Amino acid sequence: MRHTKATREEVVAAIRTNTRPMLELAREFEVSTNTLRAWLRESNLRQRSQEEARRIANTLTTPQGQAPAQRDRLLMHALEHSPATIIITDSDGRIVYANPKFVETTGYQISEVIGQNPRIFKSGITTSADYRKLWKTILSGESWRGNFRNRRKDGSLYWERASISPVFGDDGKITHFMAVKEDITELMETELASRRNVSMFKSMFAALPFPVMLVDFRGFLQYANQAAELLCGIALTAGHHFAQLNLRWVDAEGHALGSEHPLVRLLAGDELAEDHWTRLGIVPPTGGVRWVDGFLQRLSLPDTRDHAALLVITPAVAA
Repeated sequence: MRHTKATREEVVAAIRTNTRPMLELAREFEVSTNTLRAWLRESNLRQRSQEEARRIANTLTTPQGQAPAQRDRLLMHALEHSPATIIITDSDGRIVYANPKFVETTGYQISEVIGQNPRIFKSGITTSADYRKLWKTILSGESWRGNFRNRRKDGSLYWERASISPVFGDDGKITHFMAVKEDITELMETELASRRNVSMFKSMFAALPFPVMLVDFRGFLQYANQAAELLCGIALTAGHHFAQLNLRWVDAEGHALGSEHPLVRLLAGDELAEDHWTRLGIVPPTGGVRWVDGFLQRLSLPDTRDHAALLVITPAVAA
């Protein structure tokens, strides 16, 4: 799930003020706690940059700061001490300036890249079409924002969130381009790892020849494989509440199960409902009882570590 900048800042504010537990936020926004920590670090970096910009802006409004020499020194100080990577090129795309953060991020010395085109950082992952769109945008006088996966001097790859803007001369023509970049490698790798975990998790259950259902601690279905759908005779869509599925469940004596369903009891904290086989009857919308043996296991979901109930189903074995 993609989250807007406003949403991330809302979550970060809740973390800073400690108004809500991090696990609760992770569950609500469907991300891992590692992702939340990465959002917090990203926000702190932005905050430090904004505070430095405000400090310099305040100085520039004083009589001393308005002197041309002092203004130049302050602006250079802002560039040199920015927590973001800053690169300035001429109108042909040749690098004329890079700040110290650039050295830290890329591993290149500034003297190695002056006069070079930023294409030396290309990893081959960003497509030619993406680059054409970038150049079309900035040559038209607009700013471009997006992500790159670039290559450091040592060959390792890293992610950057970039904002590239044209700089205009007195005659209104573009003289330079300025790129302000933020290293988001940790954030991207955390999100990619989370998606890989979920994909592996689903692939593993999909391959099982017997029905399985996974229900989270709130009672919502997180996953059901095709074998479970065939058995139940309905589509078992993630996000539906277990109690609201178009199914009826009965116990071994044929009595209807509601809050006494072993899965519901397990999610409510009844440990006696776990780790043993239970005879159950499933009544699909078409009618008739399909007798099965169900085995319940409590487990933790990937990333969030929230508890969930795994229901494994096999055809009923005659007593």
